[in-house]
Amino acid sequence: MIKQKFSKIFRKYFITGMIVIIPLWVTIIVIKALVNMLDGTFDLFPPVIHPRTYIPFFGIELLIAVLIIIIVGIITSNFIGKKFVSLGETILAKIPVVKTIYQGVKQLTTGILSEKKMFSRVVLLEFPIKGLFFVGFVTGEGSHIIPGNGGRKMLKIFIPTTPNPTSGFFCIAAEEEVRYLDISVDEAFKLIISAGFS
Repeated sequence: MIKQKFSKIFRKYFITGMIVIIPLWVTIIVIKALVNMLDGTFDLFPPVIHPRTYIPFFGIELLIAVLIIIIVGIITSNFIGKKFVSLGETILAKIPVVKTIYQGVKQLTTGILSEKKMFSRVVLLEFPIKGLFFVGFVTGEGSHIIPGNGGRKMLKIFIPTTPNPTSGFFCIAAEEEVRYLDISVDEAFKLIISAGFS
């Protein structure tokens, strides 16, 4: 009896502790990996301009990267900054492989982070087999892409993966083949990232 009670209490507190520790631990691992990645990026530069040469503590690269991102955001928010970005994108658009990668990543990043969402609706789509439903996002109409579709309205749909929604599948499906969900794009992303536990 005492043994069972002790076992029950032990399990209760152990699981509670794990629920608190595991998300923190994974977050720390991800942040550390990000810092190491940024550190590796700064290693490409000579030591004279490497942040750790002057401020020797772990994480300085991440702090500087955040500051650089904010500064770039401020600069590119004004008229002159937008002109520079437009000029840079025009140059990139003339480089065959780089153009494809850059534009694709930019559109996906804009769709996820920007307030002007490129994802208009959340849908359920039977994919990849009948009876198995995936959550997807409508990115536009694709009737013009598929010739001879019998006048049916075709939708371009992005199906993100869990827990990383920046990767996934792209497909085109007839509108009657999808089911619209009455949830927001943000709610759907939360559902996907949490693997359904939200």
